[in-house]
Amino acid sequence: MSQKNLSRRTFLTGTALAGAGAALAGLAGCAPAAEDKAKGEEALSQTGAEAPAATASAGDFAIAAVKVADAGTPVKECDYLVIGAGNCGMMSAAHAGSLGLSTIVLEKTSITSGSSVGTEVTMGFSDNKPIIEGAKDPNIVNVSQEAGTPAEIYDWFMKHNSYKANAELVSNYIKNNHRQHDFLYDHGARPMMLLPSLDAPTNGIMYEGQGIGAHDVMESAAREYGVEILVESPATALVVDDQGAVVGAMATIDGSEGYVAAKAVFVGTGGFSNNEAMVEALIPGWGPLAWKNDGHLAHDGDGICMMLGAGAVPSDTSFAQPAGSGVEGATWESAIDRAGREPYLWVNRVGERLANEKWTTMDQTYKVAINQDDYCYFNIIDSNAVKRMQTEPFMCDARTVLGSNDPMENMGEELEAGVESGLLYKGETLTELAQAAGIDPEGLEATVAAYNELCKKGEDDQFFKPAEYLFALEEGPFYALRNIPGWYSTLCGVKINGKIQVIDETGHAIPGLYAGGLDSGEFFKDDYYHGFSGSCSGYSYFTGFFAADMAKEYIDSL
Repeated sequence: MSQKNLSRRTFLTGTALAGAGAALAGLAGCAPAAEDKAKGEEALSQTGAEAPAATASAGDFAIAAVKVADAGTPVKECDYLVIGAGNCGMMSAAHAGSLGLSTIVLEKTSITSGSSVGTEVTMGFSDNKPIIEGAKDPNIVNVSQEAGTPAEIYDWFMKHNSYKANAELVSNYIKNNHRQHDFLYDHGARPMMLLPSLDAPTNGIMYEGQGIGAHDVMESAAREYGVEILVESPATALVVDDQGAVVGAMATIDGSEGYVAAKAVFVGTGGFSNNEAMVEALIPGWGPLAWKNDGHLAHDGDGICMMLGAGAVPSDTSFAQPAGSGVEGATWESAIDRAGREPYLWVNRVGERLANEKWTTMDQTYKVAINQDDYCYFNIIDSNAVKRMQTEPFMCDARTVLGSNDPMENMGEELEAGVESGLLYKGETLTELAQAAGIDPEGLEATVAAYNELCKKGEDDQFFKPAEYLFALEEGPFYALRNIPGWYSTLCGVKINGKIQVIDETGHAIPGLYAGGLDSGEFFKDDYYHGFSGSCSGYSYFTGFFAADMAKEYIDSL
């Protein structure tokens, strides 16, 4: 996927800005555009790092580690220090506590839970207790499938990432996936729905309370095992000894800076999607995108910056988790949002048809949009389509697991209101529509004419859309819904190995340092594919859980 660099203002007006951004693999990126510079510097300041120069590298965001000789007398001591109290951090703390490690969690905000607020389904295979036991429970919705063998799951995932993912990491994820689910089940988490992945040989588990429900079980278990959880207590820098081993962190606790000594440290702070300077410098082309699920969270990259300062290197990838495309400004699951993703006719600015519009995962809608020079495409519908959406079930599944495909009687009224407010475009004729939307009129008319012929013969020999989704666009007025891509979270943290250890530029593990979830890389490489359902939260659970195992081995060896 090409990475394009443009400012937020330029993107939102649909005008491309010339110039290419370097990918994170090259350790170079473009600085924020002028109009975003102040906001970017303010966001960056939250990490404690200085603002980057005009051309930034990952190292420019590093927060220098503190030498243990300069850290002062510890204000707290523990075996295992966890930075971040979200999915992976709380899972790591709970499991570490169960292993007998004295454990402290540092959370910079006033509450725990992190991205668990957006977690619906978590990946699980056929060998875990929630699926085995849940399949016997008539009160649990069960549409799961028999998962593939470990070899089949491994091959499927590696193929989707062009075999670039760390092989040991993927293997350990597959072999240990059941352990974090068994831990949750043994500590009181119960599934309310068992689901198959869309096309991967895996399943998903939706726990009661969804992500928050699972997180509550983790936190309860952590407290049961004596884990000390400190909120409003941000870590500010890692502490290293003379050999470079990580031996704790500096932190602000009760308003005072102090050294928390530890034998091993796990970092899981949720990535950097809300640090505009880091986004625009390290993954150019993603910064201006429309919507982020974690926009309300303090995901400013501080954990990554601290690890870079202790010798970590960035994972050589530069992408985020796609959230699909949608109409800018339209409310989630509103009439306009739903109409925008129905499989009618997708065209670009010159009026060319772009793809088979009948998508099965939102990855397709995302990638169609981001591959256009102006990061958008238009869904063209006519009055017959409006009537159809008012009286018949929608043709594409709702984005959310629990969404509805029921018809919307108010579709016509909502579209007209959207035209008045500028959310979409209308024309009594195709020419009027094209002029209103900024589409080439001749190109649009030619494309609609050709598309209508495909619909009339009942066969799409251009992009092979199934015949049952072919509807001619003939009855005015016509509407154009401009779709732009959005994203959930960053996916490119620091490099780790298969044992969740953070590695340095030589490829060796940094003693005592582990990273998981969105702060770690090497798992998702070429693609985050929603057909592999629940893999992001599954990976967060796994990295937190398995890191505690690895840290226990390390601590026992000291």
